[in-house]
Amino acid sequence: MTTRAIGQLTHLLEVERAALLKGDFETVGALIPQKEVLATQFEGAGAAELRLLASALARNSTLFATAREGVGTILTTLNQQRAARTTLSSYDSSGKATQISQPKRGTERRF
Repeated sequence: MTTRAIGQLTHLLEVERAALLKGDFETVGALIPQKEVLATQFEGAGAAELRLLASALARNSTLFATAREGVGTILTTLNQQRAARTTLSSYDSSGKATQISQPKRGTERRF
């Protein structure tokens, strides 16, 4: 891997980090082809250069995991809100939890 290629990959990882911190997943996705090309050029890289790249990759990997958790939390919250609009949880006289559902609305016809 040439010094120029290492510099380019390091720069791309910094751009990716900034995009992850902003939640700009379009930019993250657009960087993938460039990263794939540069990732094939590791031949001749020194140990110090590889440690620098490994550190940047580990940092971005942590950000990816955190972003994935955040998206999962958002999906869970949205599903709970959707369920709350259609179903009401309550307790009956014996203390058992019950679900009170709204019937699905259809077209009302009046003649």
